Parts: sequence; structure tokens; C-alpha cells
Amino acid sequence: MSEPYLYEFLYRGRPAGSAEAPAWHVVLGRHVTPPGATEAQFVASGALSPAQAEAAGFPLSAVLAGIDAAALAGRDAAVAEAAALRRERDALAGERDGLAAQLAAREAPAQAVGEAAAAGLPAISDRQFFQALALAGAITPDAALAAVMTGRLPAPIEAAVTALPAAERFAARMLLSGATAFERGHPMVAQLGTALGYDAAALDALWRQAATL
Repeated sequence: MSEPYLYEFLYRGRPAGSAEAPAWHVVLGRHVTPPGATEAQFVASGALSPAQAEAAGFPLSAVLAGIDAAALAGRDAAVAEAAALRRERDALAGERDGLAAQLAAREAPAQAVGEAAAAGLPAISDRQFFQALALAGAITPDAALAAVMTGRLPAPIEAAVTALPAAERFAARMLLSGATAFERGHPMVAQLGTALGYDAAALDALWRQAATL
């Protein structure tokens, strides 16, 4: 048989100015193992008056102290749980930042190599550019001729230009239709290359081939 414990506390207040005093009662609980049973069963007392509760060892001061202690313990547990969650969040954020830094460190050399390769490639003429695209199958030979002779952009390139942000389309058309030479390192080349399905390595290869034509 377990020791009795405070199972329920009920306080009945009264409105201001009432002549009737506030009242309270408690219900005690304990676990009892009946003869022949293997498991304890919960047994609750009836509602005990203040005098009965004090006689059972639960005066009002002890009841209130127990309630305060339980509430403070619950608060402390919640504070500890929140602190643990913050630590876990901070650890995950640190792990995320570390992974981002590793990824950036891995990508930086490849980007530097690509930029260095682009910087080492010569400028090519508009004729070489469109001819190389035609030889690569990106545009038709007729479209390449029209681009060089009239400045009319081949359909795949026009579609790529149209897909650019509105503020960049005019500059792209001016570059592609009016320039007589193209620099590999020009930012617009990378944008249009991406739209045409060319990554940095493929653009470099296209540039090298164009330079031999």
C-alpha cells in the first residue's frame, strides 16, 4: 500500500461582499494491492473537509506548499526543455552553416577554374559564333547565315532572349544582333548559354571550336 498523496484540491471562492466564507476540500489518493492481486489499484478518498484533511496529515499550508512546488517543478521542466530545444536548434544551424561553407569551398575552385579558362579564351567573331552553333546543331545553317547577314536571331536564341528578365532583353538583342565580336567572359554569354543548355565547360568547348573556324 502506497502512502496517501494529494490527488485533488478544490477551492470554492465567494463573491466580494459575501458573508459566506470560502470553502475547500481535498481528495486523497493511494495505490492499494488487494489480497491475491498482483497489481496495485488506485483508491480515492471521498471529499475531505479542511478538518478531515488536516487530521489525515494534509493541513492547508502543506496542501498549498505542495501545489506551489509542483507548479514550480513544472515551470522548471518547461524552461529546461526550451533551453534544450534552443541548443538543438543552434547545433543544427551550426551544422547547416558548416555544410554550406564546405559546399562553397568545393564550388569556389571549380568556379575559379571556369573563370580562368574563360579569361584565357580569345574573342570570336559573330560569324565564328553562329557558325559554331550551327555545326553543333544548336541552330540551323540557314539561321546562322541569316544571323550574320541580317542580324536576325535564330529561333532558339530568340527564345532564350525572350526568357530573360524584361530589363535584360534589349541589351541581349543588341549584343547578339549588332556585335561583331563576342567575349567568352561577358556575363550575357553565360546567361544565354544556360538558356541554350550549355554549361561553362560546354561553352568553353564551343568557344575553342569557334576560334578555329
